Amino acid sequence: MTGRFLGKAAVVTGASGDLGRLLCEALLDEGSSVVGIDVDAARGEQMQAQAREAGRDLTFRQVDIADADAVAAFGRGSSPVDILVNAAGVISYARIGETSAEEWDRVLGINVRGAFLVTKALEPVLREGGSVINIASAAALRAGAGWSAYSVSKAGLVAFTKVAAAELAPRARVNVVCPGALDTRMPHRLLDGHPAKDAVLEQMAQASMLGRLGEAQEVVPLCLFLASAEAGLVTGATIAVDGGMTAW
Repeated sequence: MTGRFLGKAAVVTGASGDLGRLLCEALLDEGSSVVGIDVDAARGEQMQAQAREAGRDLTFRQVDIADADAVAAFGRGSSPVDILVNAAGVISYARIGETSAEEWDRVLGINVRGAFLVTKALEPVLREGGSVINIASAAALRAGAGWSAYSVSKAGLVAFTKVAAAELAPRARVNVVCPGALDTRMPHRLLDGHPAKDAVLEQMAQASMLGRLGEAQEVVPLCLFLASAEAGLVTGATIAVDGGMTAW
């Protein structure tokens, strides 16, 4: 590790998820203080306790990013921020006719509205030279049957990123990372009990040119680059980390 974020302050949403936790750990490794926010208090508080036992500067805050009042209150109490990673997200797999209005609203409320609310709340305390990184999905760039709410939410996050990049420039940069199918808890929980679980996972793997699911840690180095001064000319970009899934 290079210590490239010494003296910096980061906020990571979805901090107790597989990718969110790795991002928190990587930012801590590079010298940043981190505030991790999530709705999962048990996992978040455990993560905070483990970090502090190791002498690392991580604070957990339980915040529902779909709750506008809760997010606004978090923003009002926030210290200056250099790095914001909107990594919180939920997944949904159902055909249009099987998707309820409530499920549609839930997915869009977390995946795109949540990122909007957090970015809005922290914009006043985002420091000069700051970096915002949104985690979308290859599903934003390559749609498929059964992914309507999820794909639309992630495509909305890509569009939001471009608007935010224009509005926050030149004070801060905003970029979006689109991972392909990752071998994390999220897809496994989604498909638990599904009669074709193994077939769906294999289909997701074979959609990649590399013929496999990605690992969450393979997304982290790009996020660290985008957060750093090395990416000083990179803003408004949509970058896929998907094994070529969206290239064919």
